[in-house]
Amino acid sequence: GKLSAAMCAAPAIVLASKGLCGDGATCYPAPGLREKMSSPVDEQVVVQGNVVTSQGPGTGLKFAIKLGELLYGAEKAKQIADEMLVSQDS
Repeated sequence: GKLSAAMCAAPAIVLASKGLCGDGATCYPAPGLREKMSSPVDEQVVVQGNVVTSQGPGTGLKFAIKLGELLYGAEKAKQIADEMLVSQDS
């Protein structure tokens, strides 16, 4: 299916409100947002099938690299991450 992706408040405000992310997604770690989600996790980037969620602006590069991996493959994502000096550890 289609890939859906959201970061910061959007996973809670947009995806969760439409039932597009299940248990274990992530969003900006604010109580008002996390309570809108079902069992949110404290991870920077989470992939659940065709839904990718991320915590916020500081996790943007990891979020983008993960989207690149899902769309173009792990080898291409690693190449881009290496060229941008983005660590893919944890």
